[in-house]
Amino acid sequence: MPSLYDTSVPVFIRALTNLSSILKKGEEFTTEKNIAETKVLQETRLAPDMQGLAYQIQRVSDSSKGTIARVSGLAAPSFADNETTYAELQARIQKTIDFLKTVKPSDLDGKEKNDVLVKLPSGEFTHDAQSHILLFGIPNFFFHVTTAYGLLRHLGVPIGKADYLGPLK
Repeated sequence: MPSLYDTSVPVFIRALTNLSSILKKGEEFTTEKNIAETKVLQETRLAPDMQGLAYQIQRVSDSSKGTIARVSGLAAPSFADNETTYAELQARIQKTIDFLKTVKPSDLDGKEKNDVLVKLPSGEFTHDAQSHILLFGIPNFFFHVTTAYGLLRHLGVPIGKADYLGPLK
């Protein structure tokens, strides 16, 4: 099995990079169609009880840096969740990538069996680091990446699977 580092940090960076490109296409579409940025980032929903695009980007950022911080013990940067423009969301994505690029394989590898405590509004749970990354961190991260993609696609932004997957290297 690949190392904890290999299954997480490069995966997060790649998806964040792809999300940045998708968000750029969303911005271009918004400008071209003369749609208010606030409407797209705050009000667009797939269902009335879900959060908007800005929230999804914030959770993508938080889930990636939080997953890595919990396992590694590194201090993740804290962001205020106050982004209201495409530029601010792009900056948040970049700051998240910048943090992830500081993580070294030795910060994660060998910690597979270490306990990880997760505190959520719904309660706390503990599991080992490998399970945390594979069964909680990555799925949660991609839930929000996919939701952000879906919100933009729902608006009519011309994006597809190739944008989501990004360039295959």
